[in-house]
Amino acid sequence: MAFWVIILLAAGVFSVVWWVWPGLYNVSPQFYYLLLERNDQPLKLLNGETLRLHPKDRVRVLKISTNISFNIGVRMVTTGFDVNALRYEKLPVATLLPNRESFAQYNFRVEIKHHNLNMGFVDMQVEPYVEDWLDKVNRTIDPERRISILEEARNFAPDDDRIRDRLMEEYRSLKQWAKVAKMLESLTKEKPDQRILLDLLETYEVMSHTEGVISVLRRLIDQNPSDVESRLRLATILEKTKKLSEAIKEYEALLQYVRKEERLPIYKTLGYLSSETGQLPKAIEMYLKAIELDKKDVNLYYNLSSLYERLGDKQKADHFLSVAVKLKPDDTESRFALAEGLFKKGSLAEAENYLLEILEKKPDSMKALLLMINLLEKKGDKKKLKETYEKVHAIEPKNETVIYNLGVLEYEAGNLAKSALYFERYLKSHPQDTEIHKLLFDIYKREKREDLAFGEAKILIKLNPKEMSPYYYVFEYSDKRSDYTEMIEIMQNGLKHHPADIDLRQYLVFAFMKTGKEDLAIEQLKEISKTKPKDVELLFQLAKLQEKQGHIQEALQAYEKIVQISPGQKEAEHAYLGLLLQVAGLKESEGKLQEALEAYRKILELSPGYEEAEEGYLRLRIKVLPAEKNNE
Repeated sequence: MAFWVIILLAAGVFSVVWWVWPGLYNVSPQFYYLLLERNDQPLKLLNGETLRLHPKDRVRVLKISTNISFNIGVRMVTTGFDVNALRYEKLPVATLLPNRESFAQYNFRVEIKHHNLNMGFVDMQVEPYVEDWLDKVNRTIDPERRISILEEARNFAPDDDRIRDRLMEEYRSLKQWAKVAKMLESLTKEKPDQRILLDLLETYEVMSHTEGVISVLRRLIDQNPSDVESRLRLATILEKTKKLSEAIKEYEALLQYVRKEERLPIYKTLGYLSSETGQLPKAIEMYLKAIELDKKDVNLYYNLSSLYERLGDKQKADHFLSVAVKLKPDDTESRFALAEGLFKKGSLAEAENYLLEILEKKPDSMKALLLMINLLEKKGDKKKLKETYEKVHAIEPKNETVIYNLGVLEYEAGNLAKSALYFERYLKSHPQDTEIHKLLFDIYKREKREDLAFGEAKILIKLNPKEMSPYYYVFEYSDKRSDYTEMIEIMQNGLKHHPADIDLRQYLVFAFMKTGKEDLAIEQLKEISKTKPKDVELLFQLAKLQEKQGHIQEALQAYEKIVQISPGQKEAEHAYLGLLLQVAGLKESEGKLQEALEAYRKILELSPGYEEAEEGYLRLRIKVLPAEKNNE
């Protein structure tokens, strides 16, 4: 027994020395693998490998494989995760996580150390499944909270289609279209799939994001150039957004993908867009092609007429417009345009026909009536012109121009009473219109409506005091009624504007004589004589008045002037001689013998043998001559 005991002790010592000792004090410790049990399934993790765990996984560390005997001094070290607890029992991973947050993503590096020497490591990545996130979303009532969870899940699993699709679904439910569009745009960069592009197109349309819609449509067309629907939608949107040049390119491209009988609306649209962009010849070309497909579309002819008008080709413009009005009998506007053009060209008969067609359908068309008036004036058809004016007057009874012209037409036709009525109405709003007052003045005179004519004469004098004809009528009217006071007032006022007018002064002389204001009459006669110094009748009238007023010397001068101008004027000569004889006698009685003698001498020079003058002359001569000699 002793022998065997010794042998066993020796073997033990040998084993410790051979096997245990090197393990305890190995100069090159190594870590081989970590053996775990996950949900009753064994797992072997080699040095440096990563284990992905779910928070609900139940895990236990079964073995740490190293080259250390009995793993003496071997330990597991990590931060934020009590990994050593798994060496003693099987535990749910979530119970060892910080704050036990099961929807966070954790990465733990478990270092295998021998004492303080690092032998290796394994990584543990703890994260929930996508199904967990989706389940959490399904259990959440608040839609905003659901979106928040899904956004967090998308950060966790950015490539997972289920989370992405569910998140877009939630964005759509809350009408957060911008976020949907952003996600779809991101997808198209990864995979420009047509289905995704169509979803993106629908999203941009809901957002009314025009630029986005245009962008998607362009991408769809790039993928399939013969996609007529997408190209038509793109062209339409470009047209609505006033990107006309781009729209034209798309419509032109459409022509090669559609059948000839389907091109009509495209030709029409191209015609319109070319017109809007100033490409008039191209617009005409498109409309002409459209007419080949539809010869009864009246708008095509209107458009062509307008385009040729803009190009200055009036002949072609009128041609297409005439075709249009034939197709559209009720189109009075175009007929008017044709009538207007024909009127300007001088084709009055054709223009009148169009106007008659318009007025047959629209008797109260003011434009047509006014153009008809211009046309009839040019033709000189006074009868129809008056009838047309009467139609206009019936529609617009307060139209002053029409009232005026009707008055003129009735005046020219000799219908003075009617003419006066129109002019009287016109003057209510134009009381200062001199020409109308002249016409009324003439009408009243011709109709013997003297009081009204006198009233118009006074108005004309006030409005235009330089016009002479009213003064003549005032004189006749006032003289007829012996109203010289007003006549004097009017004529005196007239002299302020016509100081050299003899007629006015003669009217004043007449009125002054009638009112006994002979001194004032003399003043006017003197002024007239300055202008007519050789008017014997005027001088004779002046002399008589001066003689009557006792202005003997002035009367003598006037008579003397008459005698000099007209020696054969017996009446003036006789008055002159009689006045001289009277002066001579007066001077003689006053003892002014020399002056009396001179007066007698003048009488004898003018009328030798004048008995009374001879006697007086001889008598005074006998008295005067001796006195003269004595003085000598």
